[in-house]
Amino acid sequence: RLLGDLLNPLVALSVGLILYEGGLTLRFRELRRGAKVVRNLVSIGAVVTWVLGSLGAYFILGLGAELALVFGAILTVSGPTVVIPLVRHVRPKGEVGSILRWEGIVIDPIGALLAILCFEAVRAGQGQSALYDVLAGLLNTIVIGGGLGWLAGWLVAYGIRNYLIPDSLHNQVSMAIAALVFTLSDLVQKESGLLATTVMGMYLANQRTANVEHILEFKENLTVLLISILFVVLAARLEPGAVADIALPAAGFVLLLVLVVRPLGVALSTIGSRLHWRERAFLACVCPRGIVAAAIAPVLANDLLPTYPDAGVMVPLMFAVIIGTVIVYGLAAAPAARLLGLADANAQGVLFVGGQPWVRAVAATLKERGIQAMVVDNNYHNTAAAWMEGVPAYHGSVLTDSAIDDLELTGIGRLIAATPNDQVNTLACRRFARLYGRVGVYQLPPRSIAKGHRDAGSPSEELGGRVLGGPELTYARLAALWGKGGGVVSVALSSAYTIEAFLADHGDDAIPLFVLTESGKLTVLAPGQAPPPPARTTLICLVARAEFVRAAEDARRMLQVEEVLPETVNGNG
Repeated sequence: RLLGDLLNPLVALSVGLILYEGGLTLRFRELRRGAKVVRNLVSIGAVVTWVLGSLGAYFILGLGAELALVFGAILTVSGPTVVIPLVRHVRPKGEVGSILRWEGIVIDPIGALLAILCFEAVRAGQGQSALYDVLAGLLNTIVIGGGLGWLAGWLVAYGIRNYLIPDSLHNQVSMAIAALVFTLSDLVQKESGLLATTVMGMYLANQRTANVEHILEFKENLTVLLISILFVVLAARLEPGAVADIALPAAGFVLLLVLVVRPLGVALSTIGSRLHWRERAFLACVCPRGIVAAAIAPVLANDLLPTYPDAGVMVPLMFAVIIGTVIVYGLAAAPAARLLGLADANAQGVLFVGGQPWVRAVAATLKERGIQAMVVDNNYHNTAAAWMEGVPAYHGSVLTDSAIDDLELTGIGRLIAATPNDQVNTLACRRFARLYGRVGVYQLPPRSIAKGHRDAGSPSEELGGRVLGGPELTYARLAALWGKGGGVVSVALSSAYTIEAFLADHGDDAIPLFVLTESGKLTVLAPGQAPPPPARTTLICLVARAEFVRAAEDARRMLQVEEVLPETVNGNG
């Protein structure tokens, strides 16, 4: 009632902007060996879903043959707004994360086009005329949508590269151009605007002449807002009883999609690929439907109502499918990934930025304790030394575009930036905060915090991560402590010997870094961190050479501190 005739155009434009943001996340280098699988999933897999989904809609849901064909075509779209958060949460090993992300975004304009072509064919009737309309629509969509999307992406990149667009207007101008190209494309060929905005985003993501990371951040926030609004607005058009009336057949239909359609589509799409059977199984466990299906179904149903009175049931059926698939896949994805050995149940590992000797020693100690650790450094001596000491290392800058894609981050759930450069530490935390959240990124305190005032060249505090240890835990102090012949020791804490007691005994010559519980939960010590449990935990700390003797004496005297043996000490002391 509030939006009237504006409802459908606003919904369509919002979906176009959502797919534009999705296209901005698609980088060709991510695919490596998964390009063929993605191609098959959006072609062979889409046909399997269309055919079996249409048959299921006809026999299980009771739709007429024409409506079943249209409904099955809408089902070919995935739910990138659900898939991408799922992938980020699960963080599966190998290629499956990239494959799912690419499939979820690329299949949406293809599925929308298939649904529109089926719709046009149903309205046109049988015979050569319907076939001609379908082929003409397909050609128009590819040429017009793809061409306008490529041109729009080139214009935005050209404007940013040549400083024709003020920095403060990059987001607004790119969004305006995306809305413009969506509208122009849709005026010529219905639903081709979705392909245009997707291609525009993909062009910007893969060109190398203009930096668009800040545009992607803005679009991610906008997408969350649009999705939230769209689901409420579209669901508000349903009567509660409409979904309840079709709950039982809809549940059977969802089971068909989950147990038969998706596994069969994945099986046929991955024939001849190099994916492990575990990766194929996980692909079969993720295919929720989302906002694109919810937006397309009401539009087509309304247009079909004059000819097919039963078309109105397509909308509650589609929402039932969305709810069912999101619940099933949302609950099953993470356990399935862990069961298949593609993800860790509790990613406690640490990625260290900087490979100085004391960092390598801390990483080695964590590995001895069963905690995954990895070092990233662009100094070949440091990374080579890390490998020699049994610590996985990546030689290169953590700030490069390819770093996150190239790193094997399985089992790693946090980052510690420990280089002597405050700017590098801040930028590393900013980059990985998108992966781990601000709660999971730490850095050594910038010099401005340690000094109590801000230098002109100091990075902004709100841009970095959480401060490791405290304001006094500077790189200079750590380096000086290590220079005394320092090392890393593990100290058993209990209710009788707490961390406060340990610090009182050893003063400034000991720097606590982590607390490890018996269950394997690792806590990074930072200001404001909840106090560790007092009993049966292990404190991992960096100590000066003199502390080795004192810690060993305490161990023998109090039987509260682990005996410091040569094989349990990583250091040069």
